Amino acid sequence: MRINKNLIGNIIILLAERCKPLYHTKLLKILYLIDEEATKRTGAPITWLSYNVWQYGPVSEDVYFSKIEGVNKFSEFVKFEHLTGEKYIIRPVADFNDSEFSELDLQIIEDVIREYGHLNAKQLVDIVHSKDSLWEKTKRTVGIQFSGQNKTSPVALNFAELLGDDGFKKTVYYNTLENMELQSTLYDL
Repeated sequence: MRINKNLIGNIIILLAERCKPLYHTKLLKILYLIDEEATKRTGAPITWLSYNVWQYGPVSEDVYFSKIEGVNKFSEFVKFEHLTGEKYIIRPVADFNDSEFSELDLQIIEDVIREYGHLNAKQLVDIVHSKDSLWEKTKRTVGIQFSGQNKTSPVALNFAELLGDDGFKKTVYYNTLENMELQSTLYDL
């Protein structure tokens, strides 16, 4: 996460500027869709956030819990403004900086915003819940059952499963993942 904090923070700024109003659930789903699309196109997600199988679709806990005051890992980029009940709106506190992104990254983000940015949270949840989605396949394979009390799970989605039999993209995925883990280890030294 430390490696990608600026990149993720800037994506959230961009989404808050371009997908108004950007509510918390919508943010979670669009971030996931950006990473899914990037993985399908290039073999690797843009953010490398971990997404768990939760009742309303894939959720990055790093982003989900940022809505809690004092826990926002992206506070230098955005604020999560509590409206009513469970509603939070995301507002930028800094200007978008594209220096962390390749041209292809920006194109993928723009394509996802164009396709999904106008949809509401319910519509996005329906998309990530589709019968052929990675979320649905993982939920079914692992046997996750949600209820009134059970709305989360610790099961993470494996983006490599989006790549099917594409050996080249799988190599890109695993090599990039290994590089990210190595860099993370070096930062911890």
